[in-house]
Amino acid sequence: MLKKIFSNPALLFLLAGNIYCIWYYENHPGAFATVVWIYWFQSVIIGLFNFIDLFTIKNFDAGTLKMNNQPVSSMNKGCVAWFFLLHYGGFHLGYAVFLLVQIGVRTVSRSVLLLGIGVFLLEAIMNFTRQKQAEQTRSFSLGGMFFLPYLRIIPMHLMILLPAFLGWKPSLIFLLLKMGADILTYILYHHIYGKKNAVENEGAA
Repeated sequence: MLKKIFSNPALLFLLAGNIYCIWYYENHPGAFATVVWIYWFQSVIIGLFNFIDLFTIKNFDAGTLKMNNQPVSSMNKGCVAWFFLLHYGGFHLGYAVFLLVQIGVRTVSRSVLLLGIGVFLLEAIMNFTRQKQAEQTRSFSLGGMFFLPYLRIIPMHLMILLPAFLGWKPSLIFLLLKMGADILTYILYHHIYGKKNAVENEGAA
């Protein structure tokens, strides 16, 4: 399973983007603002594609996920997507205000920022295309799709809170958590979208 995950081109793009961010920061210590803004845009891209996925998915398992105390169905699935967009987007709007006040944009390298956005946008498109193809033949957990992107909020929260309590450098916390959150999110996405397919292949064999 892990061999299959790490041979996926989308994950390779994701790892390449992260490694480039770390390399760039190591060679340009004053460029932390650029790395943080790349992460913010990457997180927004993931949220936007997840909103589109939630809004357009037809074959899903709502599980225990409810809307207005009612099981989610194809009739109110769009409300779940819009709620995700407003809630997840609200977090990132707050983070944007924090970053503008605490870090600013004066030291941001536009060329590196655009390159990072481009890499992560390409990775998101590849993932979205694969997900839509998978959704044509099997159903997926709507709750898992809804909550998984929130893993990306953890690095932002800890970057804001831990330096004040532990005296750590925000850059050290953020770079480590960013890499971990990206890889964990990808593996969980792969688990959600690939588990049933793997079972079907074993049964066919």
